[in-house]
Amino acid sequence: MDKPYLIAFDMDGTLLNEKKTISRRTKRYLIKLSNQGHKIVLASGRPSRALKRYYNELKLNTPMVCYNGAYVFSPNDPNFKPIEFEFPKEVIIKVIKKIRPHIKNVMCEDEQNIWVDKKDEYLNKFFWYEDMNVIKGDLAETLHKNPMTCIVQTPFEYRDTHEIEKVMEAYPNLAARFWTGSPYFELYYKQTSKGSSIEKIAEYYNIPKERIISFGDAENDREMFESSGISVAMKNGKESLKKSAKLVSIKDNDHNGIYHTLKRILK
Repeated sequence: MDKPYLIAFDMDGTLLNEKKTISRRTKRYLIKLSNQGHKIVLASGRPSRALKRYYNELKLNTPMVCYNGAYVFSPNDPNFKPIEFEFPKEVIIKVIKKIRPHIKNVMCEDEQNIWVDKKDEYLNKFFWYEDMNVIKGDLAETLHKNPMTCIVQTPFEYRDTHEIEKVMEAYPNLAARFWTGSPYFELYYKQTSKGSSIEKIAEYYNIPKERIISFGDAENDREMFESSGISVAMKNGKESLKKSAKLVSIKDNDHNGIYHTLKRILK
C-alpha cells in the first residue's frame, strides 16, 4: 500500500449513529483500513471507559484521545507515552463559586473519581458512572484532586452566556465551550485539544499533516480540523463547523456518512 493515513473520528454525531452504535458497513470498512496499515484514532470528549467498547469493536491498537485531549493513551501499545493534563482544582473551585448563581449542576472527573453536585442521568449515560468512585456534594468541599474534565449544567431557561464568559476573562488560558442545543458547557484549557493530540499521535507514527483525515460534527472538533490535511464535517454537524472543513460528508451519521465519504477520499 501507499504510505498510511491517520484517520481520526469524533464519536457522538460522527462515528456513532443515533443508536450510539457503529454501523456494520462502517465497522467492516474501518477494520479493513486498519488491517491495511492505516491508523484509526478515536477522538472524543468522553472518558476512556466510554470509548473502550468501540475501540475493541474496531480491533484497534492505536492511541485514543479522551476528554478532548486531556488524556491520550494506548491500551495496546506500551511504547506510546500517555499524555495527561489536569485542571488545577483551586482554579476550578474559584470559577465554580463565581458562576454558581448561573448554574444548575457541575461535574468533574479523572480516571478513577467523579465529583458531582447531584445525580444527573444525562451525564451518567454520556460518561458512564458505573464502577467509578462517585463523590456527591459541593465541589468546593469535595474536590480533593485535580480533575481532567469539568462539565457544567445551566438551567434550561438560562441562555445568556455573557456572565459566564465574563468570569472566563479573568483566566486567559481557560475557556467555556457550550454544547449545541444543550444546557451544558465544558471548561477547558486552550493548550489542550483534539488537534494537539492528533499532532502528537501523527508525530509518533511519522505521518505528515497532509495524510491526516479527520471527521467531526461540533465545535470541539475545530482544532482537530486545523491539524488535518483533510477535514470532514458531518452532514448533520454544526453549520459553523462546516465552514471550517474542507469537505462535508456525503451522508449523515445515521446513513453511513463516514463509509461513503472515506471510500470517495481513498479511491
